[in-house]
Amino acid sequence: MKSITKIFLILGLFAFLLVAFAPSSSVATVNLESDGYTEAEAKLIEEKGEKFTFQTEVNKLMNIIINSLYSKKEIFLRELISNASDALDKIRFLALTNADLLGEGEQSNLDIHIKIDKANNVLHITDRGVGMTKDELVRNLGTIAQSGTKEFIKKVSDSAESSNLIGQFGVGFYSLFLVADSVVVTSKSNDDDQYVWTSDSQSSYTIAKDPKGNTLGRGTRISLHIKDDSKEFLDQEVIKQLVKKYSQFINFPIYLYVSEEVEIPKEEKEEDSKPITDDETTTTTTEEGEEETTTEEETEEKKTKTVFKWEELNDSKPLWMKAAKDVSKEEYTEFFRSLSKTQDTPITYSHFKTEGDTEFRSILYIPENPPSNMFDLDAAGSGLKLFVRRVFITDNLKELVPNWLRFLVGVIDSDDLPLNVSREMLQQNKILDAIKKKVIGKFISMVKELSEDEDKTKYNEFFKKFGSSMKLGAIEDQANKKRLTKYLLFPSSKEELTTFAGYVERMKEGQDQIYFITGKSKDSVEASPLIEQAIKRGYEVLFLVDPIDEYLVPQLDKFDEKYKFTNLARSGVKFNEDKEEEDQRKQTAEEFKPLLSYLKKTLSDKLEKVVISKVLADSPSILVSNSWGVTANQERIMKAQAHQANAQQQFNSKKIMEINPSHPLIKKLLNRLNEFGEEDETTKVSAHVLYETSALTAGYSIDNPTNFADFIYKLMMINGESLAQTNFETTKNENPGPSVSFGGDDDENQQDFQQPPPQSTHDEL
Repeated sequence: MKSITKIFLILGLFAFLLVAFAPSSSVATVNLESDGYTEAEAKLIEEKGEKFTFQTEVNKLMNIIINSLYSKKEIFLRELISNASDALDKIRFLALTNADLLGEGEQSNLDIHIKIDKANNVLHITDRGVGMTKDELVRNLGTIAQSGTKEFIKKVSDSAESSNLIGQFGVGFYSLFLVADSVVVTSKSNDDDQYVWTSDSQSSYTIAKDPKGNTLGRGTRISLHIKDDSKEFLDQEVIKQLVKKYSQFINFPIYLYVSEEVEIPKEEKEEDSKPITDDETTTTTTEEGEEETTTEEETEEKKTKTVFKWEELNDSKPLWMKAAKDVSKEEYTEFFRSLSKTQDTPITYSHFKTEGDTEFRSILYIPENPPSNMFDLDAAGSGLKLFVRRVFITDNLKELVPNWLRFLVGVIDSDDLPLNVSREMLQQNKILDAIKKKVIGKFISMVKELSEDEDKTKYNEFFKKFGSSMKLGAIEDQANKKRLTKYLLFPSSKEELTTFAGYVERMKEGQDQIYFITGKSKDSVEASPLIEQAIKRGYEVLFLVDPIDEYLVPQLDKFDEKYKFTNLARSGVKFNEDKEEEDQRKQTAEEFKPLLSYLKKTLSDKLEKVVISKVLADSPSILVSNSWGVTANQERIMKAQAHQANAQQQFNSKKIMEINPSHPLIKKLLNRLNEFGEEDETTKVSAHVLYETSALTAGYSIDNPTNFADFIYKLMMINGESLAQTNFETTKNENPGPSVSFGGDDDENQQDFQQPPPQSTHDEL
């Protein structure tokens, strides 16, 4: 099937090339009467006009076809206005050495006019630019992919003045055939008579001297005969929107001939007009009971009429072209709101200009709130807009701005950024890379300024909203990883939010590790048994509760190249211990060796090994993963992302159980094992319950909740008598914790939710 498709494409291309190069046998039929020519004048142009065929180089035509040129019909207006701007730039440049070239009066005004002729389905675009001679019409419009701008730049390349022209590819003009089935180009250069160029987009075109003579004075008028399926471009509101979208910052004024309804003013009464009679008055009664009298003249409907005028569409001047010192804070805020289409106030902004090998101007904003599509990598656009010499190009800047900076709002205006022919896809080159580096650098500078403010509230609020994006940047952008890492914030056991540097400043003497734990929320990790020993020893623990943190920490390795990151949810955690503590630990391991072996044997299908814990202080046991295994938090995240049917298999790796030898339950379990042996039913049930509760407190899911419930029931039956005698009322301790009131102020209506003392439920094990 693919082979057949390729054959048809090759045949179609071959046929297209034959049409493109074949000589024309007839003149293109274009309705010239709708362009203001009489029937005789139109006939004269057809008879006297010279016939030409389009000249196209095969390789250029192939590139045009492959790139598909333009994806939106509306692009035609941007291209034609850009061409008009080029023509105005050219005459202004030439007038620097010869002011007479501009002419006098209105002719010296450098502007662009757009006029809609709905009756004839024609759209006129006129500029007072440099115009084209007959030869230039043949060369510039008759040769596809031939650029007059490119040739002009070549001629003045030795000059110190920059021409700052836009079109350098020579096919922007042909985008008009997206919406028009034929076109009439009337052009007058200072160096030649006025000529008319006509074409219907087929293989030929016609050029003739304008029988009307010199009506333009100087410049070019392009008249598009709009297709039936594109008549929306004859709506003045549509034209206004497109000019505002693409060309509102063009250097030259753009005028649209608009119509509006105005009220016809009443004729002034003549002094000798007859007095109003009673028959011509009307009396009405208001709600308040007052009588009002109106004349018949006053009750007549207001009459309106349609008037036409030239309306300037691009009176907004590009804010980024001004010096930063000349722009007020209010102006920056209003410009941000116009870009973001919100009434928010930006957190901060940066207005800058770069010079040297790469020149561009930019205003970058960090918005008050993140956009809804911040993490949608397939979203069509972003808050940043790319301009080339004040012409809007695109807001799809995937190649120019990294994904993790999609929330930025602002403009980037380049004078020398090369674009492909459609101006919709950027070319990969060193200029693009230079702009990208500069944008990232400016963002980091803004973050630095925020973080150094004495009032940390503003930066903390910023990080809560955009911190995940910065962490993504630290993962993806290796070149800026260290710079970004400096400004990352995390909650901890001692601070609401802290940087890694702040953590290091508070380290205990001799500490060379940064202890952290990952989890679903700050509340859940604060209650985790895994941090007990670290807190008891006075170490600060970072709480990494953002899902992206699981992917961030492995990328960091060490902070400041000397402080290792230690995950308390993995085995091998070490604290600074003296020789006495080490000897005591070895002695304890020997004492509990029977229990360690029994638990490993009984739970061999679930556990890799059982060890004496270094992280527990108050809890009896916990599950951890080895250095390469999946932690409980990773398992939670991966399960939420897994789509494969066999995804569960990757979560079934064996865990490591750590037990707390100082906990009463563990001591009782060891005694029970030593007294009744490995076949004791109570010991077996207790081992399984210990594993399941360890899994739950660590954050892992249990394989079979039903089995877990059965073990609990068995434990209740074995200890039924003791359970019946157990006092389940909570006892108050030095830290009573929160209390919950169930109504009223009486003590009987209040209950403290406290953990019962361990001895109350484990004495009989």
